[in-house]
Amino acid sequence: MQLQLIVALIIVFLIVMFAVQNAVAVSVVFFLWRIDASLSSVIAVCFGLGTLIGALITVPTLLRERILISRLRKQVEILRAENDSLNGLKKDESALPYGY
Repeated sequence: MQLQLIVALIIVFLIVMFAVQNAVAVSVVFFLWRIDASLSSVIAVCFGLGTLIGALITVPTLLRERILISRLRKQVEILRAENDSLNGLKKDESALPYGY
């Protein structure tokens, strides 16, 4: 957890340094829109959109996997209980004398 925090702080520091060094104004044209902004803000917005799109693509898969894991854990519990009951029956049968 601490390693992730350190890495995140380093990335934020690098992004801030990049933004300070690239404050040049640029024009962005997308279809009929034209926006004048600093280079660092354009890159930050693109990075943010990329992160958002990546998260939106990843979240459904993660949810599906969590649901599957939950189902499998329940199935394991049921099978363990069944196994324990069968082992109990086996022990009871072995206690009977031969021929019963």
